[in-house]
Amino acid sequence: MVTFGTILIEHKIFDPEKETTKVVVSKLWPVYYIPSMQMYLLSTEQILQSGLRVEGNKSGSTFCDKSGNIILLATPNLWDNIQIVRTHILKHDVPNPISLITRYLDFETLHHYFGHASDEIMCHVLNNVEDMKILFPIQKHVCCGYTFGKIHQYSFPENPTHSSKPLKMIHSDLLELPTLSYSKYKWMITFLDNYFSFCNITFLCKKSEAADVIKSIFQMWSNTTSHPTKRLHTDNEGEYITSELQFFLRE
Repeated sequence: MVTFGTILIEHKIFDPEKETTKVVVSKLWPVYYIPSMQMYLLSTEQILQSGLRVEGNKSGSTFCDKSGNIILLATPNLWDNIQIVRTHILKHDVPNPISLITRYLDFETLHHYFGHASDEIMCHVLNNVEDMKILFPIQKHVCCGYTFGKIHQYSFPENPTHSSKPLKMIHSDLLELPTLSYSKYKWMITFLDNYFSFCNITFLCKKSEAADVIKSIFQMWSNTTSHPTKRLHTDNEGEYITSELQFFLRE
C-alpha cells in the first residue's frame, strides 16, 4: 500500500560566491512511501511548487528561493537524466527547518487516494490534518469513475428470440458427474425457463431416469404457471431423447 507523510532531511549547501558549505535541515511534504522501492526520489515539479526556482547546467541544479538564497543542490551521477541530492533523513524534530512543502496538493490525486471520497470528506481532511493544503476546484468536482459506475446501461442488447410467455421454451442439458456422489448420483439434468429464467437441477442415479424426470418437471411447471410447455431446447446430442419421450413431447 502506498502512503505519504512528512520527513526532515539534512543536507549540505555550498555557496560558490562565499565559497562556504553549511549543513541545513529541510522539511519535505508530501513524501510518498512505496514498499520494496530501493531509491529515494525527489520530484523537481514538487520542489518548484514549494516556491523555489531552479537553475541548472552540466555541473548540476541549484534551487533558490525568491531572495536568491540557495536552498538545495543536486549534482549529476552515473545516470544522465538523474541528479543526486546527498541527504540524511532525520528521526527527530528540528526547530525552524527550511520548508519544501508543496503549496497545493492536487485534489484529484487525494480524491483517488482516499477511495473517491466526497467533497465533504475532503473538507474534513483539510481541517483535521496538520499542514494540509488542498486546492479545491472552482466548479463542483465530478468523479468520472463514480459517474460511470452509477450509469444504468445494459451489458448486452436485448435478445429478440426471448420468450414472450412462460414455458414457451425450456433449455435442458444432461451432465455426467466426475465422481459418484454419496447418495449414488452419477448424472444431473438441468432445466431453464427462457421467460422467467427459473432453473431446476435434478440428480439422477441412472441416465435412463431422464425421461421420467422431464415428464415430471413439465407437468409440475405447467400446473404451477397454467401454461403448457411449447418447446424443449437441448444441445442436440440426443443422450436422453428416447422414443417414449418423443411421443410425450409431441402430445
